[in-house]
Amino acid sequence: MKYKFANFLVFCAISSAQNIDINALKAISATKLGLGETKVTKDIQKQNTISLDQPVNPDLYIMGPGDQLKVNIVSSNEVFNYSLIISPTGEVLIPAVGIINVYGLSLTNAIISMDKIVREWNRNAKIYITLEQIRQFKIRVIGQLKQPGLYNVTGVNRVSDLYQTIVNIENEIKKLENETSDDQKTIDPGYNIALDQKSQISDLYERKIKKPKEEDEKYRILSNRNLVLHRKNKKIRIDLALYGVTGEEKLNPYLKQEDILEIPLRTHEIGIYGGIKMPGKYEFVGGESLNKMMQVAGGLRPDANTDEIEITRYNGPTKKFSFSIKHDQSKDNILNPEDHIMVKYSKQYKRQEVVHISGEITYPGVYTIEPGKTTIGDILKKAGGYTELSDSSKITINNRNIYDIPDRELERILLIPEENRASSERAYIKARMMTQKGALETNSYLQAKYIRDFLLAKNDILYVPENFKYIEILGAVHRPGRYPFTISQSFNEYIELAGGITSNATRNKYVIKAGTGQRLRLKSNSKIDTGDTIFIAEKMEYNKWIALKDALSTASSVAVLLYYFDRVLQNQ
Repeated sequence: MKYKFANFLVFCAISSAQNIDINALKAISATKLGLGETKVTKDIQKQNTISLDQPVNPDLYIMGPGDQLKVNIVSSNEVFNYSLIISPTGEVLIPAVGIINVYGLSLTNAIISMDKIVREWNRNAKIYITLEQIRQFKIRVIGQLKQPGLYNVTGVNRVSDLYQTIVNIENEIKKLENETSDDQKTIDPGYNIALDQKSQISDLYERKIKKPKEEDEKYRILSNRNLVLHRKNKKIRIDLALYGVTGEEKLNPYLKQEDILEIPLRTHEIGIYGGIKMPGKYEFVGGESLNKMMQVAGGLRPDANTDEIEITRYNGPTKKFSFSIKHDQSKDNILNPEDHIMVKYSKQYKRQEVVHISGEITYPGVYTIEPGKTTIGDILKKAGGYTELSDSSKITINNRNIYDIPDRELERILLIPEENRASSERAYIKARMMTQKGALETNSYLQAKYIRDFLLAKNDILYVPENFKYIEILGAVHRPGRYPFTISQSFNEYIELAGGITSNATRNKYVIKAGTGQRLRLKSNSKIDTGDTIFIAEKMEYNKWIALKDALSTASSVAVLLYYFDRVLQNQ
């Protein structure tokens, strides 16, 4: 018997060596032909690489067709190593020992059964078995999906892994459908004209008017809290949102062969807002308590009022009522579909009110303030004052909260066609373009000193610019550009620096003030400050022949008019 077994092993070794040689030759040939690595081989390699969230638990891992075991048998005088694959019938063949059915057994029980049959063959033999390769098997997925059916998984995949695959496929299909729909659309010939007419109100409409979700898409959101895993005669409820918060294994179990995963569409929602860490709408789960819902939404914020949680509930198709409960009652309060939960904030909770200061300041950063007491001067002092490079005559103060408040007057004016706007409405648009909403900018040392006593509001943003000592000269001068600022120089001296005015210059000379953007006519006593722009207007170029032709045309029209006027007078 022993001799036969030894001969059998020699035969297996020779066959194995031959297979290795043949495979090696195939690999060399493929390399020469440029077929060594293809997309298919890469995909196969990727499939064979399985990521684990933790080591396989032998007591929980269930064996099935395709699993590969590494078997090491040590007898008194020989050592045998095998890589054994479980057959499609769920059986494993141990050479010279026998066949054993391991389908449906845990890895632990499969090892025990194999150890038992080997010891029956040879009492003195020792057997060591480990899981070498994890199999793939198919799981049926059902529900209102774009692509239900069978999906490949492994025994170390959780429901969440398969769910994410389904979601990715659904999104890809939806993307392809949208692209196809866009390709089929035709453009109306009048569309380009409509685009031209949008002009100034286009941005307003895009901000104010959003494309509503189509009704069918609104109700095509896949559930992630009411999944059902059908396992033999049991139904296991899967809640992936709650699993993400608690990590409870039962909410997201490992998949097993013959499982059926049912993914329904979301039907009802719960809205939870206020002093909650992740406010918003969440899928409703029957029988769930308020406490559990708050857990899914990230829990209470530190500034939440635990004594007053308001719930608004429907008691009919349109009728609803509101009531308040305390946080310690939340475990006993079972939610209903479409409940609206408002966790109120604590009146006594201390919030840090801050302002931001940056630029040429000694210690830029974020500083706390006491609303109604802290002034601009206080913060400048806290931040260490100005640096040597700062322009202390210019301080910019802005506030994002104020900036985001809609300018209703501007929106009203922009909805009026430009030709129908009153002069005051045009002036308002111009004024708004010159001054950012919620902003204050100083442009002199006197003004900068004056605003030091202004009170700050929360989230104010202060900026102190660097002192760039320059002015710009533009328009009808020989050498327009940037020139060094000198406090003692007049505008005429600056113009001389720029090579003087050209022959094409008009008498219109302006200074555009850096701080306000105002355009002022230059006078002999006009003060030029750093950053200002001197502008000399040029004469508009024109064609003399066209000008003569226009003049003759006008003259002839006047002559004809006078002729008819004279005829009318004579007839009278």
